Amino acid sequence: MNVVTRFAPSPSGYLHIGGARTAIFNYLFAKKHSGKYLVRIEDTDKKRSSEKAIEAIHKGLSWLNINSEYEIIYQSQNFSSHIKIAYELLEKNLAYKCFLNSNELQELRLKSREKGIPIKSPWRNRKDQNEDKNREFVIRLKMPSEGTTTIDDIVQGTVTIKNEILDDMVILRSDNTPTYMLSSVVDDNNMGITHIIRGDDHFNNAFRQIQIIKYLNWNIPYYAHIPLIHGTDGAKLSKRHNATSLFAYKDLGYTSEAMFSYLLQLGWSAKNDEDYFVDRATKLFTLEKVNKSPAKFDLKKLNNINSKNLNNMKVSDVYNLVANRFQLQLNDDEKKRFIALLPELLKRVQVYTDLEKEFDWLFQKDFFCKDKNNQIELQKNNLMLIEIGTNLKKCKWSIENIKNCLNQYILKNSLTFKDIGPILRMALTGKTTSPDLVSIIYELGCTITLNRLNYNYQYKIKSK
Repeated sequence: MNVVTRFAPSPSGYLHIGGARTAIFNYLFAKKHSGKYLVRIEDTDKKRSSEKAIEAIHKGLSWLNINSEYEIIYQSQNFSSHIKIAYELLEKNLAYKCFLNSNELQELRLKSREKGIPIKSPWRNRKDQNEDKNREFVIRLKMPSEGTTTIDDIVQGTVTIKNEILDDMVILRSDNTPTYMLSSVVDDNNMGITHIIRGDDHFNNAFRQIQIIKYLNWNIPYYAHIPLIHGTDGAKLSKRHNATSLFAYKDLGYTSEAMFSYLLQLGWSAKNDEDYFVDRATKLFTLEKVNKSPAKFDLKKLNNINSKNLNNMKVSDVYNLVANRFQLQLNDDEKKRFIALLPELLKRVQVYTDLEKEFDWLFQKDFFCKDKNNQIELQKNNLMLIEIGTNLKKCKWSIENIKNCLNQYILKNSLTFKDIGPILRMALTGKTTSPDLVSIIYELGCTITLNRLNYNYQYKIKSK
């Protein structure tokens, strides 16, 4: 079998992380089987669709590196073929014109709800459907009213329903535009889709849409309906669970590799952490290993994956991420300093955007500690800072010599590193915790280090 999958988002808003995961599953399944992975924009609802949302879909897929190598398909461009199928079903008496006005339809809905039965229009079996050509009508699919429909879903298993619960769904609106329920089926057939991999919120639709496929004797695709992503509270993931847009996570400083890996873990099981990255996943992915239960979105786990990924990346790649994100304009010395300290800095962050907090002490030539309480401590230890600065000025500038200089000062004054470490960090970085102190001193250089150690905080405190 030549496998063909599709990711078919509706451009009515941002690309949800659930949609991104669906795209990943479709991408991996097609790649595993050397098949085609297609992208179709389901823009049949022109009132809700927007160019901005379409652009967000393209950018999101590009960020995750799961763009289709084939031309993007826009469902609205296929309206004529959808309409043609609607009238073909009508001619075969497998669909019918429904002339109910809005009031009549609302009354029918209420009665159907009271009786607990699906909507069946009184026009279903009327033979005088062409009497008044001026009246508005919709075309409804004539659902089977007896028997059962069974779907062998790869994820959900074998599920059977009674056909009597199926409503006669609208396939063509009164303005002659096709509905999603029709368009999706027609496009899937025309595109030769062999496997429909989508969220299980579409599972009920499958029992209705498969009737069109059967009526027209088309090939029935394989179905794989994936459980939705939930929050840690067990509820369906929504805005109240914080960010749900894929691009929100890009803006927060997560890498595309970490996001890909984490979304894949939300529903698919593998043996090793490395299996969740694209190179290995394209060889190992199977729908049979997709979990049947909803996955819970855990930000702590995502942070852990992202942190590991940052620390495993090439330092130059992380530098480029940060420099592009914050439009850094660094001279050669500043760039060298940043790259040299990045491995240590990355151990302290979960997202690369948190590195922005280090920019002031890394790049400001006239930097001084801004924290008022720390300034008081620095003034109390002013003499010690000056003495250390004097010793550092005398040493030949190297990691080993700086380390020896500090150790000699500690021994001479009967101190421990804990006595000088926090104060030096305050003076050099404005923080009480920082990367390796000797590395900081070395990378800042002698001039900048001495300027910061000799800064007059007494004047600063008095001026406040």
